[in-house]
Amino acid sequence: MMTLKEFGEKLEELNQAYSALKRKYKKPKTGEIIEVAGMKWKVLDKLEEGYLVIADEFYGKDREFDDSCNDWKSSDLRLKLNADLRKKIEDELGKGSLVWFERDLFSLDGQIEYGKCKDYVSLITVDEYRKYRKLLPNTDEWWWTLTPYSTSCNDDSRWIAVVSPSGYFGSGSYYYSYGVRPVCIFSSSIFESEEDDE
Repeated sequence: MMTLKEFGEKLEELNQAYSALKRKYKKPKTGEIIEVAGMKWKVLDKLEEGYLVIADEFYGKDREFDDSCNDWKSSDLRLKLNADLRKKIEDELGKGSLVWFERDLFSLDGQIEYGKCKDYVSLITVDEYRKYRKLLPNTDEWWWTLTPYSTSCNDDSRWIAVVSPSGYFGSGSYYYSYGVRPVCIFSSSIFESEEDDE
């Protein structure tokens, strides 16, 4: 049997979950900043599934990409983002607030060995960085992309493209520590529809 105190705590927990489900954000424009899960996110694009966003600030301390290779599919950083940060976002917005999206691990030298994968929370690719560069001003530190320089079929499973403070690409070994700017797609369902505005 539940005590009155336990009942009150459970009721509060349910109320918070219900509030998260009801929370809606105003539809943002490209380039705008929205705050979700205690982080600022810049809207890069409006896609069919939702809004592609990138963290406008670095996620925690500098982190290693991995402890053994430059393949994003097996990366320790990938596992951390898709577990810890995904949970933090879904705790605030509810399940279904993040869209599972495809990531292309095409290397800078044209290798396709690593293929593709899907993430809820990811890193930007070199091609995406170039596409959205006008929305990504220079920062104070180096930060990761998920694009490998080459792949193990070329005897290179070490180097990954990183973005410099002045915006050009450099290379970082998987065990170096750089800044992390997560990328994800927030589902359109968390934003107000046109009818909600009326």
